[in-house]
Amino acid sequence: MITLDILYEDSMLIAVNKSAGILVVPDRWDPEIPTLQDLLREYLRRTSDRDHPNLRVVHRLDKDTSGVIVFAKDVKAQAYVSKQFENGEVSKTYHAIVKGVIRENDGVINHPILESDEKAGKMMTSSKGKRSITRFTVLERFNGFSLVEANPLTGRTHQVRVHLASHGHPLALDPLYGRSEPVYLSQIKKEYKPKDGAEKPLIPRIPLHSLRLTLKEPVEEKTLVIEAPVPKDFARMLKMLRKYCG
Repeated sequence: MITLDILYEDSMLIAVNKSAGILVVPDRWDPEIPTLQDLLREYLRRTSDRDHPNLRVVHRLDKDTSGVIVFAKDVKAQAYVSKQFENGEVSKTYHAIVKGVIRENDGVINHPILESDEKAGKMMTSSKGKRSITRFTVLERFNGFSLVEANPLTGRTHQVRVHLASHGHPLALDPLYGRSEPVYLSQIKKEYKPKDGAEKPLIPRIPLHSLRLTLKEPVEEKTLVIEAPVPKDFARMLKMLRKYCG
């Protein structure tokens, strides 16, 4: 059972710490799969003095990405916040564990992005694509991996994943844009052997976390800084990298 982690709520907005593995909105091929939007609507039915059938998405996270995501409780709030996203006025901060050691301490990736012809839902960099810019800072370096803070200045699908891969450093696990095999403790800890012969990956999904969003709320136009701590699987991988790949 998925438990909602409410980070912020007022009369117009609600922000949650999304767990990895849950869809934000219904799947086009299987609309019966439970979504975060469904869970929030049920939560609001139980806790609010009014129904919220028009709970709206203002931005999205991939199914396996964790962290901060914001929903609007009505059309007016959705329009207000969506405009901030469209105008690049929302500050978005992600943490990612990538393959390889990034040499520069920081940089800007400025590669247009469009949908690939190879596979539906896959994106790629191309001069024919839409303007896409991501700033990044290396927070930590390990033997074979790096912890990166990424700030997408535009909002393209899979932007952080595509840009880091185009820079030569895909996420440590990302079947769509890079490494398809998970990272195991036995790969980084010498002579380690799992007791029962079966070994679980350090993290079973893409190591990407939406850490922080900064935006204005629509009632008094105050600036909100909403932050979500990294989840246990992400923290565990970092702990092992610091211990055995430092």
